[in-house]
Amino acid sequence: MIRIIKAEFIKLKRLHILLIGMIGMTFPSILSIFTQKVTIPEKQIGNFDFTTLFNHTVWNSTTIFMPVIFTLIGGSLINREYKDDTLKNLFTIPISFPRLIYGKLIAMGIISILLGYYSYFITLIVGFITGLTVPDLTALLKGFEQTTVISLCTFISVLPIIVFTSRKQDTFMGGVIVSFLFGYFSMFIKNATIRSIYPILSGLTIIRFDTNQYMNTSGTGSFAISLITMAILLLLTNLLIIMSYSGNAHT
Repeated sequence: MIRIIKAEFIKLKRLHILLIGMIGMTFPSILSIFTQKVTIPEKQIGNFDFTTLFNHTVWNSTTIFMPVIFTLIGGSLINREYKDDTLKNLFTIPISFPRLIYGKLIAMGIISILLGYYSYFITLIVGFITGLTVPDLTALLKGFEQTTVISLCTFISVLPIIVFTSRKQDTFMGGVIVSFLFGYFSMFIKNATIRSIYPILSGLTIIRFDTNQYMNTSGTGSFAISLITMAILLLLTNLLIIMSYSGNAHT
């Protein structure tokens, strides 16, 4: 499995899809600053500091950018096996196609966390460039923790979409559209219990993110239910891999 993961990272050096992901993960913090600047004075946040910037970046990333970017990169990793016609080579080496898919998804999970780190440091740079007050250690640590955890949770949220829409060549782009809608519609869910169940928002519940400013609701979701949601998504992903790719397994 480690060799498969290493191989995926080696392949990424030759692909431009990761660069697209990095460019995409640059926008959440920039969008946060831009929104603050163009909003009418009555709607602007009076004390727009690093904590606020981190919160805005997490919200924008989770509901708009990360679902699309993670599905795009993850789907592309799987799609390369179809596009490059390398599946036939699996029958000459001791590896099953489901095992290959697991390796690709684990690699994508690592990439999602790395993109979370990248987003965090971009947010710091944007904040300093725009002249925000130097953050204290608490704000820095909280921003780092939330950015990292929400990246992994969002990746888990779109895992079933990646697997289901990548069963045939080039169909993963449909998954990108589904993931976009998946994130977009999450903005309109105000019920705390449903937020704990809805995959995209359950990640926000896990990091104890205050959605009041973004969804006009102060209800606190259930941490336990959100963890169960993540576990169910992992189980569903596993079942989809077994059902969709076991026929390609090398025995």
